[in-house]
Parts: sequence; C-alpha cells; structure tokens
Amino acid sequence: MPISNSSPTALNGKTVQELQAIAATASMAPPPRGKVALSRSARLHLIDQLSRWGGSGLALLAGASIFIAMVPARDMPIRASVWAVMIFASLYLCRRYRKEFRRGDKIASRPFRWRAYYVSTLAVVSAAFGAGAFLLLPDSVPPVAAMQTLALMTAAIVGAAAFHAAHRMSAVAAGLPAFVATAGAAAATFGASLFTFAVLAAGAAGAAFVIAVSIESEKRAAARFPRTAHARREIERAAYSDRAEAERAAS
Repeated sequence: MPISNSSPTALNGKTVQELQAIAATASMAPPPRGKVALSRSARLHLIDQLSRWGGSGLALLAGASIFIAMVPARDMPIRASVWAVMIFASLYLCRRYRKEFRRGDKIASRPFRWRAYYVSTLAVVSAAFGAGAFLLLPDSVPPVAAMQTLALMTAAIVGAAAFHAAHRMSAVAAGLPAFVATAGAAAATFGASLFTFAVLAAGAAGAAFVIAVSIESEKRAAARFPRTAHARREIERAAYSDRAEAERAAS
C-alpha cells in the first residue's frame, strides 16, 4: 500500500519493521503503463490473418493489372507486356512465400521471419505495380485513358493495403511504393490539377481507413488472446508481502 500524507493517522502505532515493509511494498509498485503490448498468441493470430487475407490483396493487384493492360493500355502492347512481366514475376515470388507458409513448410515454424520475408517481397510487388503509372502514361496517351489508369491503380492500391491491414508494415509495403509512383505520375501528367488533388485525397482517405482497420484488428486480437504472464516486479512484490506478513505474525 502506498504511503499517503493525507492520512498520517493510518501509520500510528506501526513498528519500524512494519513501516519499512510498507515503504518497500510501495516502492515496488509497477509504474503505470500506457499501451498494453500484444501477447505472442495475439501476434501469431495476426500473422495468420495476414497470410489468409494477403492472398486476396495479391489477387486484386493481379486482376487490376490484367484489366488495365487489356482495356486502357490496349494500344501499347509492348509497354503493357513489360509491365505485366514485372508484375507477375514479383507476384509469383510473393505468392510462393505465402503458399509455403499456409502449406506448413519449414518456414511456417518461424512465423516472424516469414512475415519479414513477405513484407520485403510485397514491397517489390508494390513497386512493380506502381511502375505502370509511368510505363503506361506516355505523352501520347489521351487524358481520359490516363485518368482511368490512375484511378484504377489508386483503387487497387488502397484495396491491397486494406487486405494487409492485419500487419501495419505489410500494409505500408503493399500501398506506399505504388501510391508514391501513382501520385507522381498524376502530378507529372496533369500538374496541380483537380484530378491530382483527387488522387492525393483518395490516398489519404485510404490510409486512414487502413489504419482504422489495423487498430481494430489489433484490439480484437488482444481481446481474444490477452496477456497471461505476470510481470516479474508484481511477482516479487507479492512474495515480499508474504514474507513481511509472516515476519509480523512470528514477532
């Protein structure tokens, strides 16, 4: 129990040993903590969610790439082919890591290492996807086709990041490289126009949505898998209190 100056009469009649025990118990009280760290089980649960939801995000990027290459960029077969090779080569590597983890291969026994590998390959996929904003938008492209391409890419980027919201760094890796390229292409093509500001606003709104989903996922994981280990300071404090009680009873 902490020593309080507001109630000095509570300490009247205490022996020196009892006062020492009270002071030691009060000094060993754990400091107030802010954000509670997630338990290991909660983190593993989020990694499992990442491996399950991430496949949908990769499929969304693949579908958007196929649609853009076949519709807005149909008049640029060489550029579209180069972009498709970049996209699907990086997607193959990323999906292979994901399948190995879901299949229970050797890497599945090290989930945190797998997550690091997955984040790195996901950043490559995002960079390859964002490269299409420059490859498919030469000066000869009509403004309407350029707007369609950039709008589709922005929507796909936000969706892919949302599917990786179970791990914040994965969401950043999925969205940031591609969005930076898309926003840069919009600024280079249309300048400081209303469309460029619309792309930036869509990216900001998408980032806020992804952060909200990530926070909610962490809250649910923490509620489902709470921390069960006691802090060492709390255990030592309880043991010291028991010894003090025993000494007072013996005296």
